[in-house]
Amino acid sequence: MSGSDGVLMGRAELERAFAHLGDRLVRRGVVADIFIVGGAAMALAYDAKRVTRDVDAMFVPHGVVLDEARAVADELGLPPWWLNEQASVYVSGKDDPGKRRVFDHPGLRVMAASPEHIFAMKALAARTRDVDDLRALAALAKVTTVDDAIRLCSDFYPDEAISPRAMGVIRELFG
Repeated sequence: MSGSDGVLMGRAELERAFAHLGDRLVRRGVVADIFIVGGAAMALAYDAKRVTRDVDAMFVPHGVVLDEARAVADELGLPPWWLNEQASVYVSGKDDPGKRRVFDHPGLRVMAASPEHIFAMKALAARTRDVDDLRALAALAKVTTVDDAIRLCSDFYPDEAISPRAMGVIRELFG
């Protein structure tokens, strides 16, 4: 790991941070549920070599998890925002039956979004930096055509139009 703002966390670092968080939550008598998306989900569930700067998540209970995550940041030299909810507005409200448990602790249960969910989220975001993740996720989700990709995006985000930029990324992947 590097300086606190440039920390790159892989699977081992994420598991260590979650273990510390779980220990702190147990001491507080709390069991938390965390649903992760993005790079952290990729690192823990789908790509052991993947690294990330933060954990994009939704979690309950809210306040105590944030408080203890900040304490873990201090303990481990992580940025205070290592666990955050910045991507939560982009998470699909649809059920994600393919989500998988990636970390289990008496004080903490961590679930990663399915490859299908993350694919749809990243495809609609249409960020150039996500193309490698999209390729890996497409293979895991068995998305092989433009039509498959559009269908998956519509399944998870039925009320969201696919932007011209997102269509360009999808066509580049499967064209």
